[in-house]
Amino acid sequence: MDIFEKLIASGFIDLGFAAWESGRGLQIKNLDKLNDEAPGVYVMHHEKRIQKIGKSSASLRRRLTNYRFFDRENLASPEVKGDKSSQKQRKAIERLALPGLSVLALQVELSSAVMPSLGIDVKIASFDPHDLEKKLIDLLKADHPLEFGR
Repeated sequence: MDIFEKLIASGFIDLGFAAWESGRGLQIKNLDKLNDEAPGVYVMHHEKRIQKIGKSSASLRRRLTNYRFFDRENLASPEVKGDKSSQKQRKAIERLALPGLSVLALQVELSSAVMPSLGIDVKIASFDPHDLEKKLIDLLKADHPLEFGR
């Protein structure tokens, strides 16, 4: 079983191929398959070579939606000191001449628990996205380029 079969077997959803549009970014589709609020982890690859492993501690859907605007000049220009991640990703797309990336996503399952002494409900997540992201990077970085960063 290869790593992609293992990711799918672990519950990752294949969101399909996201074309790279210059001046816009990755046009990730099928985001309607994701919960609006749940955090999670994503894996981006091209021809079975993982280029990016990332996470969202808030909404994974919103995080992936933002990739649709990741090549805007105000994010990706060298003059702007703000977003180093978008600069690195833009350079990788240009250097590798990639038409886009395929995207896999895994969201946490949210439930709630009552804190009786306070009388409030709190969210409980099925896994920690930060921990899973870190462990996936450690597991995969030797065999995959992770050109887009971690």
